Amino acid sequence: MKSICNQIQTTVTIAAVASMATIINLPSANAASYRLDWTGNQGYSAQGSFSYDNALQGSIVTKDQLDRFSISFFDPQGKLLQSFKYNSRNVSSIANFNFDTVTASVLQTGNFDTSNGFDLGSNFNTDVVGFFFYTYQNPDVGLSTATIFLKDDLSPEVCNTFPNCRLDNGGQLTATLIPEPGTLLGLLMVGSFSRLLKKKPASI
Repeated sequence: MKSICNQIQTTVTIAAVASMATIINLPSANAASYRLDWTGNQGYSAQGSFSYDNALQGSIVTKDQLDRFSISFFDPQGKLLQSFKYNSRNVSSIANFNFDTVTASVLQTGNFDTSNGFDLGSNFNTDVVGFFFYTYQNPDVGLSTATIFLKDDLSPEVCNTFPNCRLDNGGQLTATLIPEPGTLLGLLMVGSFSRLLKKKPASI
């Protein structure tokens, strides 16, 4: 009887593993998705996400090539300040975003209006309120290297109390790959079946 139970358990396990393998090898959605994170020197932060067609892998992806893009800003206590969700079919001509798919990094070493920088949030040219999130470089005012700024007004980047100008500056905008749903499911199933295989059969 014990041998029969073992055979049944083995058969069920093999079938389940085979099903799992099928799920894992299903063609994945044709998009790469990333999470965005930033924290400034004063504790303000940003979180967001974006995706693009996998066919663009190996190149620099620009804002016009994104399938979706969203970003939200928070104060040091974690309170939501403002969110932006960009329509990929009608992205503001002022918005600027460039992502290196090879290094999985957001380009941020240049000015806000260059291919190595970014300009997100409110539009400087049309909005006088809202949150501006951008890279800025100007040796004439003491910014020899590009710095990330989060502001809610049009005051100068370098103030009398720099770097404590409003609202925040510094830090790096990082991108982290979001695993595809099929991959996550596969990993969960692998863990479950590993525990099942290690479990001793009950005595009859």
